Amino acid sequence: RSGLKTGVMVASSARAVPATAAVASSASSRAHSRRAGACLYRAAAPGARRAGRASRRTAGVRPAVASDDVPEPEVAETAPSEPLPIGSNLSDLQAQLAALSQQNAALLDDIDKLKPVEIPKTAEEQAEEERLAAIADPLAAAGLANPIGFETRIEPRVLEPGELLIQNTENDIKWPTPDENPPFWERAPYPAPLPGDGDDEAKAAKRDPNPLHVVHVTAEMAPIAKVGGLGDVVTGLARAHLDAGHNVEVILPYYSSIEGKVENLEHVVDFDVSKGTETEWDGVREVRLDAFSTSMYTGVIGGCNVILLRPAAREHSNIFIGGKIYGGSYNELEAYLYFCRAALECLRVTGRDPNVIHVHEWQCSAVAMLYWDLYHAEGTLRNAKVMLTIHNMDNTGECRQEEFIATGVSGEEFNTLEKAMDERTIGHNPERLCLLKGAIVYSNYVTTVSPTYAKDALGGGGGFLNKTLAKSRMKFSGVLNGVDEQIWDARLDPFLPCSFKPGAMGGKALCKRYLQEGLGMDVNPDKPLVVCVSRLVPQKGVDLIRHAISHTKDQGGQFVLLGSGHSDPPFSQAAETVYKRDQDVKLLIFYSDQLSHLLYAAADFVLVPSMFEPCGLTQMIAMEYGALPIVRKTGGLADTVFDMDDPSKPYDDRNGFVFEGADNYAIESCMNRAFDAFKHRTQDLRQMQERVMRTDNTWEKAGKEYVRLYRAMQQ
Repeated sequence: RSGLKTGVMVASSARAVPATAAVASSASSRAHSRRAGACLYRAAAPGARRAGRASRRTAGVRPAVASDDVPEPEVAETAPSEPLPIGSNLSDLQAQLAALSQQNAALLDDIDKLKPVEIPKTAEEQAEEERLAAIADPLAAAGLANPIGFETRIEPRVLEPGELLIQNTENDIKWPTPDENPPFWERAPYPAPLPGDGDDEAKAAKRDPNPLHVVHVTAEMAPIAKVGGLGDVVTGLARAHLDAGHNVEVILPYYSSIEGKVENLEHVVDFDVSKGTETEWDGVREVRLDAFSTSMYTGVIGGCNVILLRPAAREHSNIFIGGKIYGGSYNELEAYLYFCRAALECLRVTGRDPNVIHVHEWQCSAVAMLYWDLYHAEGTLRNAKVMLTIHNMDNTGECRQEEFIATGVSGEEFNTLEKAMDERTIGHNPERLCLLKGAIVYSNYVTTVSPTYAKDALGGGGGFLNKTLAKSRMKFSGVLNGVDEQIWDARLDPFLPCSFKPGAMGGKALCKRYLQEGLGMDVNPDKPLVVCVSRLVPQKGVDLIRHAISHTKDQGGQFVLLGSGHSDPPFSQAAETVYKRDQDVKLLIFYSDQLSHLLYAAADFVLVPSMFEPCGLTQMIAMEYGALPIVRKTGGLADTVFDMDDPSKPYDDRNGFVFEGADNYAIESCMNRAFDAFKHRTQDLRQMQERVMRTDNTWEKAGKEYVRLYRAMQQ
């Protein structure tokens, strides 16, 4: 709060202060005010301090105010003063000078001792100060002296290669209770390790000598703009390519729900985007094109550079305003069509011309169409090739021809069978566009998130799009997703009470006990613990999950469910009735990222009974923590999990339990084999747990395959 004026009151006693003394005090006051910031000072001569205090008690203290509205400084009323008599000889003058010097020194001392009246912080300033403090010291910000109940404060340290982050014994852990508030899984995390001397060399060894400039265009990005697996994939892939030395940027809508969560946020520029509306009244169609002012911001999310776009005049548009991702009152189709045009216009305005524009899902499909028929055709963007990744073919992006005008381009140009017409609507009035089809046609290469899902799509699993994919089969393949080991790693996970790794698995048993005690379960290491972390929607096999809960209990095991979704009412009801006080079943109908880490670490088995699953990350995350997946054979689950008893697979490749049916008997039989192995084949099971933790499911592996495809597109 610089620029505020400082008032200094000097009250004299019976003697006047000469000009030299007044100048000295004024200079000191100005210097002191500069040191203390915008504060209001009041100084008094020694003889007048008591009178000054009395006057302030009755009159109060004037608050400091903004420099644009500064009142005149208060002036204390003083009694008339008489000048010092001037002596007739040198000794009298010296005595008078000494007295004046003492008086001046006393005044300066009074000024220095006075404390400023500080300006109270606004709520916004206080919140920002707390945010910065939380970044600097998350433990103190959480009100804890140390994480997970340690007796002494834990300082970050450099780890040796392969060293466990948290090396606790049973006696080191503060065991949780079910009635903790906040709940035990919200305890402060363990401090992350400091970078070691060899970290830079290891990163340098991974760097690609011929880096690419890759721009992702997406509707989601973990961790702050995430709804499903799409956000995890974008962040994981972008981070893997950053580690490999590529120049990676992610263009994302600036949703109101992520405001205040983006690091290093900076407004860059406002620019106009062509955006249209088409209306029809009394048989007359009217098209209107507007220059829609758009704001561009840059920042960092999940360690990746991002470009955030939104309407500049928020009061005139509700696009991307809402309490959560996809949670606003705006028209989503209109919003994402506008976003696609804005993303390309942003590249043009800022002079970016990347090697690759990587678009994701139907929301960003129009980017591929507009890039080739508008920006590349006009020569404004020349360098890029376009890749489309389909994460889920359930959502194809249906669009009426007149709605496409939100991009500033008529949909009529794309409404042909060769381009983007939805062939299911041929002969209808009106015929519609399919945005995902348009992106398949226009993209240089198309991927989906697992080889089996790609095969299923070509064989009919792609619905009406399988014909378009079949025509594009030479530029279509499945690339298996990866797991971000910076987030999911049992050796380095800061949310666990104890770390573990192959060859040092003692911490996993402690994690199981920690979860059992914290949730109020029967603390028994001999009961198999089944965990399910899932969205509760039909795709995820909710009927099979419900049956698995009761079957696990009947077989003497324990079951913990973490998740929510539009199919969760039966689970909520069961949690409040039949399982309310059950010590073997806990149904947690919400989502907590911190708790999910602990569940994977504690679990003996992780259940994923999906009806279909393009890739699935849950089963791969489970393996990172030595939890064996129990899965239904479909999509990416079939690519990553191989049954313990499958003789067609090499022994070292077997890493879980697999069933193929969609009925209760199929899942019961599979779970019974898992429970039998837990009880009677303990040594084999323990060896498998350590073996699956060594599986390479990282994004580094997947990222290399994407780079190979990126380079192939350039040829």
